[in-house]
Amino acid sequence: MLSSLKTKLITPLCLSLPILTLATFNINAATAFNATSAWQEVEHVLTKQYAYFDRLNNANTVLNQFKSKALKAKNKAEFNDISQQLMRNFSDPHLNLGPYDKDDFSVFPTGSDIRAIYQNDQFIVQDIKAGSAADKSTLTLGSTIIKMDNQPIKPLVASLFGQGFETLSPQQIEYGVNVVLGGLRKQTRAITFTNNKGTQKTITLAASYDAINALNDGPTLSYRNLDGLGYIRFNNSLGNNQTVASFKKAINALKHTRALIVDLRNTPSGGNTGVAEPILGHFVSEKTPYQTYRTQTPNMAYQKAPMQTAFVTPTKPHYAKPFIVLAGRWTGSMGEGMTIGFDALGAQTVIGAPMADLLGGIKTVTLEQSDAWLEMAFERLYHVNGTFREDFEPHILVIPTDRDHQGADPALNKAIEYLQHSTSM
Repeated sequence: MLSSLKTKLITPLCLSLPILTLATFNINAATAFNATSAWQEVEHVLTKQYAYFDRLNNANTVLNQFKSKALKAKNKAEFNDISQQLMRNFSDPHLNLGPYDKDDFSVFPTGSDIRAIYQNDQFIVQDIKAGSAADKSTLTLGSTIIKMDNQPIKPLVASLFGQGFETLSPQQIEYGVNVVLGGLRKQTRAITFTNNKGTQKTITLAASYDAINALNDGPTLSYRNLDGLGYIRFNNSLGNNQTVASFKKAINALKHTRALIVDLRNTPSGGNTGVAEPILGHFVSEKTPYQTYRTQTPNMAYQKAPMQTAFVTPTKPHYAKPFIVLAGRWTGSMGEGMTIGFDALGAQTVIGAPMADLLGGIKTVTLEQSDAWLEMAFERLYHVNGTFREDFEPHILVIPTDRDHQGADPALNKAIEYLQHSTSM
């Protein structure tokens, strides 16, 4: 269940050869690229090890379509670009193929600070991530996005998938536009939009990674006492082992509050169970299931694999008072797992927006034939009630979730209102 990254070290060949011979070897290696072998490897790994292959209704049709493109690739770089387009057709932020270059878009949702929807043939800003470059700009909720880096949005979205825009599903369009709005890796973004007054503007935003990377220099989480209600917010830190001790410190400081708000809205990069489970353990008094899963293997499809259960065990101090959870568009991967886990452990409610839908528990497979790697879900994850994790939505929807039109925090305000009512009865 632990998300993992397997790195293969490549040992340089023939280090004792003269430079001229080594260069000749590299040229020969490049010309020796075999697109057929590379495609067979990609197809085998994707169909046999990806637990969400059947999520795309026309997966085999799309696979055949990209096969004809991939077999014409002249080199590994071209082949990998085509393979990246193929993977995006699944609209799964956990399905990524690298290595990346400067012309690739930022990884979603970590490299994302604007949430847009496709409505009436327009791309409308629905939410803006708190504390981000977009949040500090003049971009407003309800604005219509027209261009990204001086290019119309529709062709950019279509190019992500290697398809005509008119062939894309609504889910693909919405996924695609939000990847596009994250911009190219580590590069500034020029966004042209029309605001609610009909005025067209172009703004330049910092690279979408900048704000999230800045969190690495700060605390793993923050906590406050809000007039008797405890509040803990994670700072994209579910992969940092120090977060476990930080959460324990927060629980000790807030143990006399009458209820607690756990804010998972800023966890786009996910994390791992080694951090999540000890945190969840503060909310149980005995060993308790918090999610279930099936593992896909080359020899067994996930549908035939036995359902397994993940448990948490008690962590001191125990918080026995009411608690609720905040989740939203930038709640990703392990953040989503913790959200359904808290729900299973007895959270009074979950407030916010549908989450980022990073599918399953992941691993990384090295693709030898194309010198690439494929990150993908090999475990299908479920709520303890048997529903898919990706189908879970907050019980109380608050959209926008991070910022409202007045610049306030709508989800947190709703949580405070909810607890003030429920705990005063």
